Amino acid sequence: MPIDKKTFCVAPWYSVFVNADKKLAPCCKFKNRDYNYNQIEEYFQSNELEQVRQDLLNGVKNENCNKCWSDEEKGGDSLRLISNRTIARGTNTRILDQVEEPKLSNLKSFELVLGNLCNLKCVMCTPKLSSQLLAEASLNPELKAIHGRDYKQKEFDWPKGDDFVDWCNQYLPEAIHIKFTGGEPFIIPWIQTVLDKIPDEQKKKCILHFTTNLTIVNLGLFENFRKFKEVWLSVSAEGINETHEYLRYGHKWETLETNIRLIQEMNIPNLILKINHVVQTASYHSIIPMTEYFDDQQLEIHPIMCTDPKHFHISSLTKFSKEQFLENTQNYTGFNKNFIQYVRHASQENIEQDTKLLKECVTHLSAFDRVRKNSHTEIIPVANLYHV
Repeated sequence: MPIDKKTFCVAPWYSVFVNADKKLAPCCKFKNRDYNYNQIEEYFQSNELEQVRQDLLNGVKNENCNKCWSDEEKGGDSLRLISNRTIARGTNTRILDQVEEPKLSNLKSFELVLGNLCNLKCVMCTPKLSSQLLAEASLNPELKAIHGRDYKQKEFDWPKGDDFVDWCNQYLPEAIHIKFTGGEPFIIPWIQTVLDKIPDEQKKKCILHFTTNLTIVNLGLFENFRKFKEVWLSVSAEGINETHEYLRYGHKWETLETNIRLIQEMNIPNLILKINHVVQTASYHSIIPMTEYFDDQQLEIHPIMCTDPKHFHISSLTKFSKEQFLENTQNYTGFNKNFIQYVRHASQENIEQDTKLLKECVTHLSAFDRVRKNSHTEIIPVANLYHV
């Protein structure tokens, strides 16, 4: 069976993503999600998923995968490419066999959004992914309106139930890749229990991946990481100092620095630590100093373009601010050149300011400021928002 490498992705055959609404998809970037996690057999055999498979085999850029196509057009390392490098090489089945006759038993990669349990109230986040944001919005009608609907905490408590833990115990012991996100995965109480169910021999073949705000470090859990093939730690950082603290509300920059240093000093040889940065209006001014900071530590920064809420997209920034960034980075050749190149490309592509988005952005930030006694005008340079 011919495979078009320009569009092929292993995810629809080998991977499953469970989002905060307990919906299934091949990956976190996938657009349509119609099945619950307890309908995994129906999902895996569905006509919808089969159509995606056929498109990716035959060179058709399925619209559900637009995020990866966009990342690749910008020169980024898309999730499709990452999956093809990692999952495809780790499975003990022939890819052609699984392509020709997909078997549920060959699902080997899992990405699990474990509800919304979180200890931060990030400005660009949603109550679907933060219990703290949900609680804050329930007490403040203005914030509830900003988030667009009245969320109820019970909607996101399902990962606490025995059914989902049993589901994990059924499918994860043979996994070669497991990604935990949230919320904040390191405050989920049963993660250690689920990982303990994976046989020691399988752990040697399995890659764990955590996306974390790194507010806490569970030393016992981190020591157990040594048993796994690799552990990828994607640590969220939104600029440095007060910018990070404004956006990752409830976090302290000093705590992040301390915990990164603590992990590095543990010297876990199979742990790969990288930085995730959400490229957005309120952090744009801090990208260069943040890059210099992590360049010094030889820590790679992975860009995530903020598109939801759409008014936090860098289109809301002034043309002047983006021209200044392009000028200041034109000769950059440091450790994070791929990250800077990504932001440069996005800046050039969105060089003009969308004043409608700016207005919505300021309205959103101002609502948070009133509740939290903060001021975005003390964080974001005025020239980034308005012509001066």
